[in-house]
Amino acid sequence: MEQVAILSQMFDFSIVTKENGDILEFFSSNDTYKNNLSLHKNIALFEEEIFSNPIFSSLEVTDSKQTFLQQTWNNHSVLTYVIPSNGNYIFGYNIIEKQVEVKNDPPSFNSDLIIKSPAMVKVAAQIQKAANAAATTLLLGESGVGKEMAARAIYRSGARKDQPFVAINCGAIPETLIESELFGYTAGSFTGAQKSGKIGKFREANKGVIFLDEVGELPLSMQVKLLRVLQERVVTPIGSSIEYPIDVQVIAATNKSLINMVNEGTFREDLYYRLNIIPITIQPLRERAVEIPELIEHFTTIFNKKYNCRRLFSNTAIDFLTLQEWPGNVRELENFIERTIILADEDIISLQTARDFLDAPSSNQALEKNIIINKLIPLQEAQELIEEQLITMAMEKYNSLKLAANVLGISPPTMTRKYKRIKEMKEETQTLFSTRQILESELDKRLRATAVVTSVSLSPTMLEEAIKHPNNSKYLDPVSEQLTQIYTKEEGVQWGFIFVRDEEGNIIHLTSSEGFVIPVGAIYIGSDIILKSIDDAYNGILSVTPIYEDEYGEWKTCCVPLYDSEGRVIAILGFDYSKDYVNNELIKLSESLNISLS
Repeated sequence: MEQVAILSQMFDFSIVTKENGDILEFFSSNDTYKNNLSLHKNIALFEEEIFSNPIFSSLEVTDSKQTFLQQTWNNHSVLTYVIPSNGNYIFGYNIIEKQVEVKNDPPSFNSDLIIKSPAMVKVAAQIQKAANAAATTLLLGESGVGKEMAARAIYRSGARKDQPFVAINCGAIPETLIESELFGYTAGSFTGAQKSGKIGKFREANKGVIFLDEVGELPLSMQVKLLRVLQERVVTPIGSSIEYPIDVQVIAATNKSLINMVNEGTFREDLYYRLNIIPITIQPLRERAVEIPELIEHFTTIFNKKYNCRRLFSNTAIDFLTLQEWPGNVRELENFIERTIILADEDIISLQTARDFLDAPSSNQALEKNIIINKLIPLQEAQELIEEQLITMAMEKYNSLKLAANVLGISPPTMTRKYKRIKEMKEETQTLFSTRQILESELDKRLRATAVVTSVSLSPTMLEEAIKHPNNSKYLDPVSEQLTQIYTKEEGVQWGFIFVRDEEGNIIHLTSSEGFVIPVGAIYIGSDIILKSIDDAYNGILSVTPIYEDEYGEWKTCCVPLYDSEGRVIAILGFDYSKDYVNNELIKLSESLNISLS
């Protein structure tokens, strides 16, 4: 049933049972609970396996919601709602102390890209999307970050992997030859042309992928012709009037800011937007230092095999190399590894050997010395602030206490002690800030549950008739009466209302419980917060607003979709709760869960 399926949006997992506990349906995004649920036919047996304090046998016979705090056998707190519904029970479970989720590995694809940092995990996901869509992609990033490797990863991961991959460096070809290289030419079309002519890179890549590296180097005259090819998907060789259709995925790359070039008039705006369908920015190596040790191992393996060596870098050498800036990025690191493997006199490469073979620009890191102070503060406070920022920056960059201590010039024990103090201070601040948010989130789930149960009880047929006859009390009054009966049973509800959207997109008050301040048939003109919640409900999303203020007071409002007999959203149901009610409920909830409300 569609309304019950909505419950899966509100709870970490939920179960629908008969009165005797036999399980009818369950919804869960948590594999642990999903697997356990699939093994049980009765909720009593399921609870005994999961919870140290099962509650099914102690349920009261009532039409009201019941709330329990349960503990799993592995000491996780779960807030449980039991909601009577049409002779059945809905058990909704929200895990208060979330289990640590193991993040999925980044998308796997055929590539030598090292993916360890959050920045590269994001790039990997974007690469997979670009491969799946086979859409025009623009790779951005400094020289040497691995843009061509990313282009080949897109190619190897897509449906065109068995077709040609053609790469061309637009900055390495003389301007007079670019057009003939890209689009080809006929025999004898210009002096020096091959007698047999040439089909050009685009036609070579037909059905496959063409990689246009350094696309920012193209002259304006060629940009016009490239734009036409991208728009029309045809190429015309030099000296020919024949248009050849092409089917290629275009991947372009540049280390320049194309948008700046557009503003300067050196790159066509229309071409920029044509290329920028899927932009992927690859961060410089200095922003993903956590990958450097694995890159060192990767390139060491490659060059040991190539030069028949058995060299390894010592741990201290790897630590030293990880702290370097690498302005030439992965390409510079690769060249350094190759040079060291060839020239080193030792099989275990020491820190000093690594330092000797390192280019001066990397080893002499240029640190920004200018610190801007906007106001006077006590010197001790300033020292503590700067120390905290430096330690945090170092840990974010290197993800290693030893490396962070090394770059900051302090001992590892001192680094450990200082970083532990910073983390504890942040955790205390976050706890104080987040307790109200946690409790309000739990309250919002209860309010959504109330609205959903109400929406289930409203007859779709009755609602359809009311919408067809918006000015006829014969059809409106039964809905209003039913709504009044339902909402009066629910503590704290100030008003219940049903809104519909007309053909012009206006939100119209269809009917409501007694005492609602907006007249039936009136256009609702409310705050952006409410209109957003209404729009979400029309898209099938249950939402609860934060507390807001209008001319009638301060409120929290819950909106849920109402469906017709064919499962289409035809109206929205809303409940208003006063600020005083919300604050009182948060206090009660904090006491029941033994959580301080700050």
